[in-house]
Amino acid sequence: MIYQRHIPREELFSAQLEMLMQNGQLGTVVANTVGMVASMAIFWPFVDFTSIMLWGAAFLILLLLRSLQMSNALVNHSYRTHPKSVYWKLILGSAATGLVWASAYIFAATRVPITMQYTFLLLIVMITAISVGFSVIIREYFIAFLIGALWPIAWWSLVHYWQQPYNLLIGLVLLAFTAVLVVICDRVHRTFRNMLALNWERETMARELGDMAGSLRDRNRQLRDARRQLTDLANIDELTGLGNRRMVNTALKAEINRARRTATPLSVILLDVDYFKAYNDTYGHPAGDEVLQRLADIMQNATSRAGEVVGRYGGEEFILVLPGSSSPSAMRIAERLKDFIAEAAIPHGESDVSPSITVSQGIATVEPDTELMPADLIKMADKALYKAKASGRNAIVVEESLSAPLAAEA
Repeated sequence: MIYQRHIPREELFSAQLEMLMQNGQLGTVVANTVGMVASMAIFWPFVDFTSIMLWGAAFLILLLLRSLQMSNALVNHSYRTHPKSVYWKLILGSAATGLVWASAYIFAATRVPITMQYTFLLLIVMITAISVGFSVIIREYFIAFLIGALWPIAWWSLVHYWQQPYNLLIGLVLLAFTAVLVVICDRVHRTFRNMLALNWERETMARELGDMAGSLRDRNRQLRDARRQLTDLANIDELTGLGNRRMVNTALKAEINRARRTATPLSVILLDVDYFKAYNDTYGHPAGDEVLQRLADIMQNATSRAGEVVGRYGGEEFILVLPGSSSPSAMRIAERLKDFIAEAAIPHGESDVSPSITVSQGIATVEPDTELMPADLIKMADKALYKAKASGRNAIVVEESLSAPLAAEA
């Protein structure tokens, strides 16, 4: 079971800053720029041209500076390294933008007709309401704009209630509207915050599941490798790299069953190094191990067909399993193996048959029936090997049978 952590406060705060700047940068500039252009159109006939242009230029510079600050914070990732600094810059920029709108309304209240004044107020309220959609990711960011834009207008209207017939009503409505927006902002902010935290937790869970899946894949690969190594250790002779007795018996059983189904011959060559004990006593066991390794290489070179198995059957005994090989074919392989060993000319000064290493070979060839077992075939080959040794060594003897009963008699 995965432990579903909660997002750390610092990471949540940084994520909120990032989301606010990504989603609010364009919205802030567009909404306020459109409002600024509309305001200049409203005031054009009633306010001095220079004053309007200076106000518009100053407001545009403020918006561009805020946009640049957000862009730099996103590019430099300062919302992660210095989140508090970015936070306060955003709050001050939002409050300054709201104060620009409030000051423009108060300035125009005594200079434009009341209809234009209320139209301008409606424009400010609309911009404030629209800002809820992209600025409540951080609650204080919207509240700073809200208080900066509507709060001064509300109190100015209440203080100057006698100047115009609806100032008192406007002031009270704006205070109530501000309170409502604060409540809405808080609820929407909490929803955004919970969604952000939930999304982070899901991503964290997905990442942890991905890591766990990767770890499991690595562990499964390690287990497969370990099983393969254990299988190799169980079936491979450590000294020569050939199959050991266990692997040979398994292969021999499979080949007997295949030969029985296909009615084809199966041959086995069992060979023994002549006077190997004397070699070990004279040259030492390390030298004897080297001889066995060289003989293993020679036997692998002597076999060429698919399915042929070479193994170390024990001590200085080796075995070749030759599926599909008749007695003449097995004899040719044994002769070739004898020639390869002679060409290797591994010195053996204690041998009574040759100055170099020689081997005695026993060949058993059968066409198996339902009664034949691997031990029966090995017994036949061992009997042939015994005859080869008895004949003076460095010899090849064939035991051939067409059925299991004949093998059993042998």
